[in-house]
Amino acid sequence: MQSRRKRLGQALLVAVGLINVVPGAGAVSPGAMRSAYGVEVGSADLEVLLRHRAVLLALAGAFVIVSAFRPALRRAAIAGGAVSMGSFLLLALTTTPVNEQVLRVAQVDAAALLLLAVGAALVRTSGEGA
Repeated sequence: MQSRRKRLGQALLVAVGLINVVPGAGAVSPGAMRSAYGVEVGSADLEVLLRHRAVLLALAGAFVIVSAFRPALRRAAIAGGAVSMGSFLLLALTTTPVNEQVLRVAQVDAAALLLLAVGAALVRTSGEGA
């Protein structure tokens, strides 16, 4: 039973990591950011900031994925993922109005945050710690 929990927890961590890695496409394709966030990137400055955000999201996601298989990294990866998604949620919910695409991203982050918590609990109860 513990092995099953561990595998499910790992799978959830990988899924959350992938949710964060996917926006990394915005680093190489500014058009992906336009469609994901529903914003027009009107200046080179804003484009650089959004592309950098995409890189940071991809790094955070990759860290969560690696932590699924490296227990020693889990606490830091889970904390980093929770801070990343939680801070976006907080900002999106306290800054109004935001467009529908940003709200959709916030909903995805809320779901991913829940999956992260469940994944962390499952790998922790499997005896490996989170």
